[in-house]
Amino acid sequence: MADISLNVDGEERRIDVDPQMPLLYALRDDLEYSNPHFGCGLGQCGACTVHLDGQPTRSCITPVSQAGDHNLDRAWNG
Repeated sequence: MADISLNVDGEERRIDVDPQMPLLYALRDDLEYSNPHFGCGLGQCGACTVHLDGQPTRSCITPVSQAGDHNLDRAWNG
């Protein structure tokens, strides 16, 4: 477990999670956001897309540890 600080939609949030956990699960399970969504789990469908420093990123295949030093904006398709 690691204490990770995430800047989500301009708000700093801290969580204690496995650094290799997919970012999607940290956002949904630990921070209790209802978006982004789980889709294919392979990073292909785009339902899990977030923006890290403005770049579209598939959160289902991105470890939460890679988001710690970036601005994260949740984005989703409706």
